Amino acid sequence: MLQKLWYERPLRTQVLIAIAAINLLAALVAGAISIVNTRTATRVEMEASLEVAQRLVVATLNDLASQDNLEAVKQQLPQQLKHLRHVRIMFMDVTGHLTIASPHDIVGDGARPYVPKWFAALVRPQKGGRALRVVTVDRSTPIVIVGEPADEIAEAWQDFSSIAIVWLVLNVIVLAVLYVVLGRVLDPLAHLSKGMLNLEDGHYATRLKPSKVKELAVITNRFNTLAGALDTARDENSRLYRQLITLQEEERREIANELHDEAGPCLFGITANASSIQRISTQNLTERVNEIGLRVGEILTITDRLKAMNRALIKKLRPGPLGSVTLSELIDELTARYQRSHPDTQIQLGLGELGKSYGEPIDLTVYRCIQEGIANAIRHGDPKAVSVDLAETPIKRGRGRAQLAAWLHLTISDDGKGIPPSTPKGFGLATMTERVRSLGGTCVVDSTPAKGTTIRIEIPVRESKERSGAPELVGELS
Repeated sequence: MLQKLWYERPLRTQVLIAIAAINLLAALVAGAISIVNTRTATRVEMEASLEVAQRLVVATLNDLASQDNLEAVKQQLPQQLKHLRHVRIMFMDVTGHLTIASPHDIVGDGARPYVPKWFAALVRPQKGGRALRVVTVDRSTPIVIVGEPADEIAEAWQDFSSIAIVWLVLNVIVLAVLYVVLGRVLDPLAHLSKGMLNLEDGHYATRLKPSKVKELAVITNRFNTLAGALDTARDENSRLYRQLITLQEEERREIANELHDEAGPCLFGITANASSIQRISTQNLTERVNEIGLRVGEILTITDRLKAMNRALIKKLRPGPLGSVTLSELIDELTARYQRSHPDTQIQLGLGELGKSYGEPIDLTVYRCIQEGIANAIRHGDPKAVSVDLAETPIKRGRGRAQLAAWLHLTISDDGKGIPPSTPKGFGLATMTERVRSLGGTCVVDSTPAKGTTIRIEIPVRESKERSGAPELVGELS
């Protein structure tokens, strides 16, 4: 509960409370030491005063010894001893009754300053045999000298209270100054908090003024760097989103055009030929056999075209054999199809040791990366040759790699025009990079103008729980 209350307080309040607590602790320690020293000093003063008072009483009594009148001694002795401090001088009669001789105002009459009882109890020395002296005038009237520390305690209290007031005033001034200074020093933290709220609301253009405090200046600089990175990422995401929408519309337009240009005439041809066959079937079949055969042939040709178009669209949307053939066969069929479509470009495929399958996410990612890499090279680079190399590299078992089996290394290179340095990453390369990163891998694109482009991809795989199964994808490795 106390911890919760403490951490709910602002940082400035916590610092001020900590400083006040340290000062209070220091004041308590200093006060305890001061009280111990005062108590020792009072005891020493009392012993010295008793010694002086005893000698003075003896000397005074010797001066008054010529007077045999005891009453005269009692009257003159207080006058002789009225300047003594820290002692009380009393006459004792035969009955043991004590009569104060000096000083007469020892009983509080308002002349002595007020001293709290707790302070007097702390600094008052313990009374013992050395705190009382007895001087005999005659056997019937002894003089008793008792130590009285009230004056010394009052002086000590005045000093103690003065120091306490000065300490209190100085602490109030110091805490007030610290309150203002901490407010100025910690003000950047308030701006930082407000800036974080702005980032949370999506205002990535927020920037903070550099702080004059060295440590806070580092934080504000990091915040501005983060805000700039988020602003750039938002712009990049917006650009990619626009490209995604554009690409989707282009894909839909292409599919619509193919359906309109291919499927529409084919369906019309099938309908026309079917109607013609239906009409011919009502006539003399012996005379129309050749014409019926011609119409059926046209229907079969149109149907083959529809099948081919349907297969092309399906493969474009998703590889049909995925999951039913090995990864090597899937990649080989893809490169062979591109080779047939673009005979002027030599597409070379190099497959190293590979597993039968690495699971649909990895297989599909590898397939799409090769598809996108070859398509980009042919579309933008005008290469004479494109090479695709795919292989699995085993990883040595080590700490943190209990289930890590291997890395898939994919390299797609061409000898085309390359990518100009100022050209932003297109949607295809961005999508390829995101696909690979989602599997915990890396994708690096190296391009030199007029020398071609090389795409290097590494994807980690791990052993499946079943020995007969394919390796599974790895989530996060870093």
